[in-house]
Amino acid sequence: MVTVSAAGWSDIGKVRKANEDSYLLNEALGLYVVADGMGGHRGGAVASRIAVETIDVSMVLLAGKSDEADPAEQANNLPSPIDRLLQSIQRANQKIHAKSVAEAALRGMGTTVSALYVAGASLYTANVGDSPIYLLRNGQIENLYTPHTLLHEYKKLPKSLEGRYPPGKLAHILTRAVGIRSDVKVDTVETPCFAGDIVVLCSDGLSGKLSREEVRDMVYQNDLETACKKMTELALQRGGEDNITVIVVRVVAEKGGSNPSLIKRIAGFPAWIASLFGARKRS
Repeated sequence: MVTVSAAGWSDIGKVRKANEDSYLLNEALGLYVVADGMGGHRGGAVASRIAVETIDVSMVLLAGKSDEADPAEQANNLPSPIDRLLQSIQRANQKIHAKSVAEAALRGMGTTVSALYVAGASLYTANVGDSPIYLLRNGQIENLYTPHTLLHEYKKLPKSLEGRYPPGKLAHILTRAVGIRSDVKVDTVETPCFAGDIVVLCSDGLSGKLSREEVRDMVYQNDLETACKKMTELALQRGGEDNITVIVVRVVAEKGGSNPSLIKRIAGFPAWIASLFGARKRS
């Protein structure tokens, strides 16, 4: 079991007429979510709100079933923490897509989703889209997500599109989002957590203005709430063209787990390699 503290912040930015980002801090459950909506200010805001609300309710229900279950039955019949995240995000996808199909004004809406679930002695993350999830450990920063953009998947780009868009443009074209289609593929990562670990979730309104190293330094140099505010202020100073949302979660204490010095987990390792070091990545 682990003890964590967390803070979150969201700002409309300097250009947008509405905040299409939504975020969730459910500290009692250990669940944290950032969703960056798309589809116009109404559709984007609706999609991101449905996402965080549905994931929250679904995770609470699934965790409740797990807590009430007989331990002997739990291992065989109940979803694992990663599967709870997957089921919750897929449920959100279904609800957003159904509403999009039913209401013409919301047609085509969708949202990114990046989620952290702290359970047992592990960190479980899941994402769809390009909203980053960073792990800060022992002064280093690494990704706990897979960006679903044309830039990241450049090798899969059709030849008809090669050279048509500059790399900066490709970085903002999503290849996956929650609610766009009737089903969605979710990438997940599981890694042991240790006291002092910090996880940062944010929308691209922040990650597009601050480097990973700047995020790391601001988080280490400030308390959680101050770090959220200072990062947001810097993103605003550098243009603030998009909505800005950030959550910072710090592991205060942990019990059990492996020696962190033995774990060199890097998001993107093949699953069989990652499993050797106590971490698993699934997609």
